[in-house]
Amino acid sequence: MEREFLDFINEITLTQCQCEDAQTKYTGVCQKLYSHYYNGEYDDGKKYLFGSYKTKTNVRPLTEDQDVDVLFKIPQSTYDKFDKYESNGQAALLQEVRNILKEKYTTTDTIKAWGKVVLVQFQENHHNVELLPALEQDDGAFLIPNSENGGSWETFDPRAEVERFQTSNESTNGLTRELAKMLKTWAHNTTSMSYKSCKRLDDVITFLDEFYPQGKETTSYAKIVFDFFDYMSSRCGDDIKSYINTALSHARKALEYDSNEKPVEASEQWRTIFGDKFPKVQSNPIKKNESQSIINPIRPWSF
Repeated sequence: MEREFLDFINEITLTQCQCEDAQTKYTGVCQKLYSHYYNGEYDDGKKYLFGSYKTKTNVRPLTEDQDVDVLFKIPQSTYDKFDKYESNGQAALLQEVRNILKEKYTTTDTIKAWGKVVLVQFQENHHNVELLPALEQDDGAFLIPNSENGGSWETFDPRAEVERFQTSNESTNGLTRELAKMLKTWAHNTTSMSYKSCKRLDDVITFLDEFYPQGKETTSYAKIVFDFFDYMSSRCGDDIKSYINTALSHARKALEYDSNEKPVEASEQWRTIFGDKFPKVQSNPIKKNESQSIINPIRPWSF
């Protein structure tokens, strides 16, 4: 199944065109805000990309929930202005950002502001941009607005999450990213399951740090995926336990089929987990004794 897993990973990886489309969109959003809050030529350092488009754990086909998460660094004066509001300056900041973006994006695009973010939904609903206006702190963390419950400022440190991922991905020789993408595809194929991507990625990193700190080495992708589901089956919450156990059961059957030289049946089990992006094996290998029987068929009259 190793070749099939490699093809699967390639099939769910975003194309260059899709990556460029995402970059064009989040850069356009940040450029518009920069022109309002700052003077001079656009400084790309005023944004901070995080989430799956930073870690490159996003997958295709694209879905509506795959937003591009980006943080825009507001000036101290802007923070001070809204911090002085008697009531919910945080909501007012989000609305200001929304109104600025509405100057650039037409009525065919939808811009919403709620909670902590401003969401720019593009007409084709791909690579929507979820933007957080934020004040950068001396320690590298950010203060972000939360408009709920009367409004407040919250500390947010996406750099710590990104650095943890990068450290794991480097030590595992890319396995962290590969496993995260495969499991994201499983989550998309398991529509009734609620397993947040940030929690899933955290579980992947914890699992690999404990069992595959140097990467896959000689272990097959199939065995690693099985091991993850087996690992999670005794650690996950009741809300996803049945989904984990179902996937574990299919993965176990797939390994059994593969060990018995039945890749057709094995691939069907993996497709049950991951969907039709996982390659379908068309035929099982002909065993040696079967091949000899075909080449030298028994002739009853020869005895």
